[in-house]
Amino acid sequence: KVCAGNINPMTSFIGGVVAQEVMKSCSGKFSPIFQWLYFDAMESLPEEVTEEDAKPIGNRYDGQVSIYGRKFQSILGNLKYFVVGAGAIGCELLKNFAIMGVGCGNGKIYVTDMDLIEKSNLNRQFLFRAQDVQTSKSETAAKAIKRMNPNVNVEPQTNRVCPETEQTYNDTFFENLDGVANALDNVDARIYMDRRCVFYKKPLLESGTLGTKGNTQVVIPNLTESYSTSQDPPEKSIPICTLKNFPNAIEHTLQWARDLFEGLYKQTPNTPNT
Repeated sequence: KVCAGNINPMTSFIGGVVAQEVMKSCSGKFSPIFQWLYFDAMESLPEEVTEEDAKPIGNRYDGQVSIYGRKFQSILGNLKYFVVGAGAIGCELLKNFAIMGVGCGNGKIYVTDMDLIEKSNLNRQFLFRAQDVQTSKSETAAKAIKRMNPNVNVEPQTNRVCPETEQTYNDTFFENLDGVANALDNVDARIYMDRRCVFYKKPLLESGTLGTKGNTQVVIPNLTESYSTSQDPPEKSIPICTLKNFPNAIEHTLQWARDLFEGLYKQTPNTPNT
């Protein structure tokens, strides 16, 4: 049904599956899929697009326009979206938004992340390179997607989303948004952003990963349940970026001290023995 077009989220999904299967095969740690895999997203197709509206005009969005039409593409370009986090999921979201044309007209993408790039991030946060270590994630990611699509309007910020920054992310800020996309690494921040979106009646794209597992949840005001309606199981471990750079709870400092102790008095002495 879309043989004449090209939808970036669909190709990203296929690329993700292929990449994971290659890693399985090369590492030998997991068994690759040995079967047919069928995936569709028929619910995302428009009910009707006229031939005139889907006519190519010779720009980078023609593959998408051939499926959704120029009117829809114009809507994407005028969207104002808030991406919270520029880590592994944030990089994927920002890349997809830029390629799709979100915020490439009169709209804008706001992205905030208070974290700095660590060397350990480079294996999965693909917008960053070795020379970017110890630079701001949001600012570096914004520059990267700007190179992918020079027309994207993106504003990087380094604020944490919490009650203390509500003067920055105030009524005016949220009322001008068309939606929010979470790319967070802890449940408390997710719940906070969910409450803000419920209060301002803004759609929320919530997503999370844990190893090879992942989940997404689309929250639409007055139509679906909110993220906080159902509870995630307790986190078994503390994210490394929170532990190293932004410990904000007593268990964070305890875990930091424990990791340091084990590194000095257990792992280091055991190294010569192995």
